[in-house]
Amino acid sequence: MWRCCEMKRRRSESGQSYIILAIMMVGMLGFSALAIDGGNLYHEHRRAQNAADAAAMAAALAKIKGQPLGTVALTSTTSNDFATTAQACNPAGLDCILGVGPDLTIEVTNPPREGQYAGNPEYIRVYIEHKVNTSFAHLVFSGGLSDAAEAVSRVWPTQNFTPGYAIFATTEHDCKGVWFSGTGDTNVIGGGVFSNSDAASASCQSGVQGGGGAITVNPPHGIEVVGTFDLGGSGAVNPAPTEYAPKQRIRPMMGTPDCSGLWDYGQLKINTAGATTINPGRYEEITILANADVTMKPGMYCIYGNKGFTSNGGSITGADIFIYMGDGGFDLGGNTLVNLSAVQPPNSLVDPSHNDWAGMLLYVDPNNTNPIKITGTSNTVYSGTIYAPSSLVTLEGGGTTIGINAQVIGESVKISGNAELNISYEESKLFFLPPAIDLVK
Repeated sequence: MWRCCEMKRRRSESGQSYIILAIMMVGMLGFSALAIDGGNLYHEHRRAQNAADAAAMAAALAKIKGQPLGTVALTSTTSNDFATTAQACNPAGLDCILGVGPDLTIEVTNPPREGQYAGNPEYIRVYIEHKVNTSFAHLVFSGGLSDAAEAVSRVWPTQNFTPGYAIFATTEHDCKGVWFSGTGDTNVIGGGVFSNSDAASASCQSGVQGGGGAITVNPPHGIEVVGTFDLGGSGAVNPAPTEYAPKQRIRPMMGTPDCSGLWDYGQLKINTAGATTINPGRYEEITILANADVTMKPGMYCIYGNKGFTSNGGSITGADIFIYMGDGGFDLGGNTLVNLSAVQPPNSLVDPSHNDWAGMLLYVDPNNTNPIKITGTSNTVYSGTIYAPSSLVTLEGGGTTIGINAQVIGESVKISGNAELNISYEESKLFFLPPAIDLVK
């Protein structure tokens, strides 16, 4: 009797084990299927995102060329296995084209109809929505799974580096993006002053007036800062700075100047007074002393050593020149009479890589963080774009009046000294970037 009951108990336990094992196997299969579906969904999203990115960039290039950007975008997605037939959007409009396929919708808009770039004609939005085939998830989720990908490109027109601004500080967080500390007056004509820094604490602000000189920006332009502006100096500021301005997206530069083919003069040190003429070329350094009067012939000057380009006294004159600071600082001295000017458009100065540097007077490589000082004695004049995105640029005069007919771009820009500083922004005489495209999202 006991043996019979024991056998029945064992058969019952064995049956329960089989049931539990079967349930576990179903669960394991379910989790495996979900894992496969999850991996497939990730793969499909990356595929859709890559297609959206490629389509947005293709559309941007088409816009520059004057081609129908919507058609080009849909052709691009088709080549990436997202084939559709073009249809009108709802609501219809010239700003939108719709691509429709099996379980697939692609919308191309310029300007975007929604999002942070809505209404801005420089931006193109590509939005892809499609269903994803699954192994198991469609049994759990009604209607299966869908995926969406979005890309936004930007078309930069031909323009100055920062249109409308005579002074532009690129730093995003540092104190004193623009800093007025001198006793001489500063007059800005034809353009504004902008600090991209969001510094806004009592001890660290985006812009600072810490000097005794008056600051005047001729209307309709003014001083704008992303953070706040410290008016602690005694000099008047007119008009009052605008605080909490929208942050500017900095346009990428077109490339690095190509100095290949230029004669390498090595170290140039001028230690004797009198007239000297120097030629375009590559220089490890240029050092001018002893009150020499130096004339720079027209052309391209590339400085590649860490001692840079310095001077003390005398005069430096050069028309139709372009100076590239690959390394080292730039400081021609407060007691030097300087008269330097870039090639003025529509004339050109083209390097071996076909980059046209007309309008650019001084280009400081973005990897060069050495300080840049734009200075000189009375009647000094600098004409052309001064581009030093990773450097502190100081505008300083030791005489009575200094003219800067330029656009000055620096990581931070400081105005100091006791000279009256007249900064004139005249767009047509400055460096123009060619059209460019950029993927912003």
